[in-house]
Amino acid sequence: MRRRRLADEYPYPSVFAVLAVLRVSVLRVSGNMKNGRPWYNIGTNKKTHHKGGRPMRKIAYLGMDAHASHCVLGDMGADGTFRGNCRFPTSELNIIEALEKIKAKEKYLTLEECNLAYWIAQVASPYVTKVLPCDPKENALIYKGPKKADKVDTKKLCRLLRLGELKEVYHPENDARAIFKAAARHYIDLRDQQVTLKQKIKAMYRYWGVIDVAGEAVYSVKRRHDYLKQIKHFQIKNQLNRLYTLMDETEAMQRNALKAMKQMGRRYPEIKEFKKIPGIADVNAHIFDAFIQTPDRFANRSRLWRYCKLGVTDRSSDGKPLGYKRLDRSGISEIKALTYQAWMSTLSGDNEVRRFYSESLSRTLSRVHARLNTQRKIIAVMYGIWKRGEAYRPQLFLDSLKSGVV
Repeated sequence: MRRRRLADEYPYPSVFAVLAVLRVSVLRVSGNMKNGRPWYNIGTNKKTHHKGGRPMRKIAYLGMDAHASHCVLGDMGADGTFRGNCRFPTSELNIIEALEKIKAKEKYLTLEECNLAYWIAQVASPYVTKVLPCDPKENALIYKGPKKADKVDTKKLCRLLRLGELKEVYHPENDARAIFKAAARHYIDLRDQQVTLKQKIKAMYRYWGVIDVAGEAVYSVKRRHDYLKQIKHFQIKNQLNRLYTLMDETEAMQRNALKAMKQMGRRYPEIKEFKKIPGIADVNAHIFDAFIQTPDRFANRSRLWRYCKLGVTDRSSDGKPLGYKRLDRSGISEIKALTYQAWMSTLSGDNEVRRFYSESLSRTLSRVHARLNTQRKIIAVMYGIWKRGEAYRPQLFLDSLKSGVV
């Protein structure tokens, strides 16, 4: 009876009850604001949350600092907010797990080029939108910074990736190309080891008084005993015999590596056309094809020349040159060396490469400039017939003589 009497006496709700209802309504509306207006997700099928209840991001910029023992992965949002990093042991499962934990519609991953870069890129590709291996030489923000650590580097990598300031490093399109390039590198490594062993053998002979060791006779199986007789100490003879054994084994492995490289090169028809160019032998044709991999990776010949260490630096400030122009030191020296060998071998005969060099020499009056023009022309011809898929013709060198173009 008391409750009914109160209701009859006060038929309207109290002021405090009205204020409480209004406060709850304001909080609900303000918690669902979008662009200054209230919005609601009732009755829609669009997924804006993941299992954790937080909204899924649109873009995530990821930077990884990879080591043999561990990796550090940094995460940055589209607005430039760094969301932290995580450290985990280096393994395929751990890399996949770390990438899957980051919830975003588009995930872009970058890491500096290293021995692990190709493998990590293959592992991470199915779980991210794009993997961008970058050139560490171009990241002055990282290697010139006053403070350098794995966590600091990943944050800077994310920042450079978000700003689009990274220089991408090309990776082979498939494992077949990667294996072919590895075979070429293996052959070059064995060749260089053999050269080092030969230099050590001659240096040891001269150290112990055997001066006349010029030429290749000191390495031959038949003549090496004549040189060993001139060594008085049997301990030194044993050391030389070990070096000879290493040299013979390395030479045998080099022949096997060359055979394997040629077998892999049979699937690439452009190598047959490369060998038709004067001075480009069988080995040089395979090495050029293995390192370039595809002509489509270069937008023009100038970028290809720079990759082959034949580009020219041009640095200036306020219209004034900063030093003298010189060849760019970045690139693959092996390709530059094979074009030099091709130029040297063509000087002894009459061929289109020799005629191009003579014409360039008469035009520039400089042996160095004429040689560099010839090296660039050799690369340009190989690049052109490969990209167009055509056969080699001597006119490719002779036509440029009429137009005066390299």
